[in-house]
Amino acid sequence: MNSIDRRVRRSKKLLSEALIALTLEKNYEEITIQDITEQADVGYRTFFRHYTDKDALLNDVVATTMMELRELISPPLPEIFATPELEAFELTNGRVIFQHVQQHSDLYRVLLRSERSLMESIMEFAIKEIKTNFGAIAQSDIPFSIIANHIVSSTIALIRWWLDHGMTQSVEDMGKYYARLIIKPTRETIVKPTL
Repeated sequence: MNSIDRRVRRSKKLLSEALIALTLEKNYEEITIQDITEQADVGYRTFFRHYTDKDALLNDVVATTMMELRELISPPLPEIFATPELEAFELTNGRVIFQHVQQHSDLYRVLLRSERSLMESIMEFAIKEIKTNFGAIAQSDIPFSIIANHIVSSTIALIRWWLDHGMTQSVEDMGKYYARLIIKPTRETIVKPTL
């Protein structure tokens, strides 16, 4: 059973990597399942044991990446907003995000170039996470759905800029810029300090 699980994981990993590599070379719509299996050096039938079509493969890649990022960024306890450790927490999360982007830069390039519906589903996922983790502590006259959309859209724009400019800025610096440009001003808008 364990060797079967390993083979399944290996096949899925090879197929995912093949799809990402091919998408960087040519338009997603032009890629065939045969292209993917040849690039992955995996049997054509093996593909259909795991996925119904290439969209299912891409959705699996995106879901896996989002879950991985979700596990890396832990939501803060509400009481952290009243402590000096808050800025350190925000810097750490910023570094984690950009380190993840750096480690999976090809995938992020593919996602940012992908069709509108895929990016919209990624944004929906991220917005839902922000609402779940921070919605209860928000104290603002601005609707929280607008705030969550702002955070996600701004973060995606910053990631895109970094990738488009060859990731020349360090992960550390990008984490700081993320905290200073996006998180700190937003936090100051929505969380009233407790005295």
